[in-house]
Amino acid sequence: MDNVTLLYIIALQAMVIFMLLAYEIWRIFRNKGKGTIWRPFWRIKLIVYLDKDRVLNPQLLTLTIKNTGKREVEINAPVLEFRKIWSKRKFKLSGTNGNYIYPLFIEPGNKHQLFIETARFHQYDSEIKGFYWARIYLSDVEGRRWKSNDVKLRKSWVT
Repeated sequence: MDNVTLLYIIALQAMVIFMLLAYEIWRIFRNKGKGTIWRPFWRIKLIVYLDKDRVLNPQLLTLTIKNTGKREVEINAPVLEFRKIWSKRKFKLSGTNGNYIYPLFIEPGNKHQLFIETARFHQYDSEIKGFYWARIYLSDVEGRRWKSNDVKLRKSWVT
């Protein structure tokens, strides 16, 4: 192999390493105030799962959040999204029976369940009965985001 070719390969690898390092530094400064420089090593792992009581037209949705990581996490109020093919409706869930329970700390190894009655949302907006899917979006106070699985609410021509 020629020395010039070897120098080109080393220069190319150095440029790739420099670009990756610059991206990581930019990402740290962009998230300034949302944690420390060691945040990528903190690995907060949440499992967010949405379940229903019946196959079609469920009356009760169950949100389960399990912290499988090594650190506690403080989560904000989850957002319930009803979807049709072209439209969406989002509702922020603050708690149950008028009691505000969010933001909420979840210790490692613990789980949190929230039972959601769909009839309450049908009273608010009757068009929601015609929506096909539901999903939960969740975020913590530092800005990390998770989403649950899709739950099929009723049959459609598409699904």
